[in-house]
Amino acid sequence: MCKLFLDRGSFTDFTSISNIFIDEYMPEANGEFVKIYLHLVRLINSSFTTSSELSTEQIADQFNLLDSDVMRALNYWAAKGLLTLSFNQEKKLTGIRLEPVQMPYTVSKENVLAAASGEVASVPVPDSSGVVIPAKKKYTAAQIRQYSSDERVQHLIFLAQTYLGKTLNSNDINSILYMLDELHFEVEFIEYMMETCISSGHKTLSSIEKQAVEYAKKGIFTEEDAKNDEKLRQAICREIYRIFGCAPKAPVRKDISYISKWTDEYGFPDEIILEACNRTMEHTHTGSFQYADSILTNWYQKNALSMDLIKQLDSAHEKDMQQSFQSKPTIRRTKKAKTFEQRNYNYNDLEKKLLSGRDRKFQTKKNEA
Repeated sequence: MCKLFLDRGSFTDFTSISNIFIDEYMPEANGEFVKIYLHLVRLINSSFTTSSELSTEQIADQFNLLDSDVMRALNYWAAKGLLTLSFNQEKKLTGIRLEPVQMPYTVSKENVLAAASGEVASVPVPDSSGVVIPAKKKYTAAQIRQYSSDERVQHLIFLAQTYLGKTLNSNDINSILYMLDELHFEVEFIEYMMETCISSGHKTLSSIEKQAVEYAKKGIFTEEDAKNDEKLRQAICREIYRIFGCAPKAPVRKDISYISKWTDEYGFPDEIILEACNRTMEHTHTGSFQYADSILTNWYQKNALSMDLIKQLDSAHEKDMQQSFQSKPTIRRTKKAKTFEQRNYNYNDLEKKLLSGRDRKFQTKKNEA
């Protein structure tokens, strides 16, 4: 392997990037997220001063991304503490402030204990869907040993090992500390999540952590709120089955995964989900969750998150279809008229040929005789 040598050459126009960012933040970040952060630093270090020139749409066009992708990147760096995002009352982004790049935050034992006892209130950080979930931190082996000495953490580790029937590894304990310290769930609620997830067949701490993240997105931090959410989910299941013409039944896991995707990941209200189901029946005449998912995924990718925006998409689609139909050339088939050429006959020549043929025929019969 050859060594690489970097030559600065005559390079003068540059943007300064913190070595801490390169060493500590960049390796684990999504590549598109890194691009957007570097773009913001570039704007700050340049003569860019007019805020009206900057928008998430402008950034999305710059990197050929969706506006939602830009928001996810901004939310990611905000959760890391490198950005502070400002929102108006309608939860629309109005400002971005770059924060000093510091070494990643290391949790203290006091924070773990406070979170476990419920003394630390969750602080919602708005994003395009309402909240931003803090990025999961990787605890060192020394930190895990320190936190594992706390009674509350020991209690959760014991319960998890009992439920799962195995000894937890460092990743499993990281999940427990993440739910305690970053998501600020109480011990009792984490116990509830363990019981419900494992009883439904999700027998890993990563799946329990995923459920915790979904609850945090919805602002659910108690067992009562979780049960109310489950009732609402069952209600939407009943409505979907009614539209699909299915007999009332308990939702199966595959159906629940689709509905969770529509409600949790896409953030669609019941009205839009039921509209997609109705359209599924109109087009396929069968209760296909897969077909309904294709409709909702298309709406989500086009940021049609309300019925008004969906109607706009319908109008635009109808207009495109009309233009496409009108632009097609009309092919008319007409019968091709037959034409006959006028022939000119020389009757003298015809008479000579006729007499000549008759003489040859008479001579042949005479010879035969």
